[in-house]
Amino acid sequence: MSYKEKLKKQKDEITKIEKVLKLYPDIEENRDRWGDIKFSSPSINPETDHIFINHNCGCCSDSPLQVWPYKTIEGIKVFSKPACFVVGEMNAYGSGERPYDNWEERFRKENIPETVIDQIQIFFNENKPEDCED
Repeated sequence: MSYKEKLKKQKDEITKIEKVLKLYPDIEENRDRWGDIKFSSPSINPETDHIFINHNCGCCSDSPLQVWPYKTIEGIKVFSKPACFVVGEMNAYGSGERPYDNWEERFRKENIPETVIDQIQIFFNENKPEDCED
């Protein structure tokens, strides 16, 4: 990619971010533990419609399960505020995920839509914990 092409790409990205900032002026820039930039806004909470799910750690057998609700605007993911919710953990005794008790309540408190909560419940239903036999 030429330098001119690189600059155009950066300019296009800045233009998109400016459009998003006009819609959501309370956006904050955050970084996750790997240094990736995440845009976050409390105004987007009731509009979130997608989730990104990952584990906090790749080496721990009981790694916390994180959910990042977001909405894509102008090709940019705008995450809720808080950007990340810890909802359970990897099953240390086999496979699947162990949800924390009442994990849904924090989403409701932060005005995250029921459709997002439903997506997380589907994930838990599809990843029920199964313990390995000794």
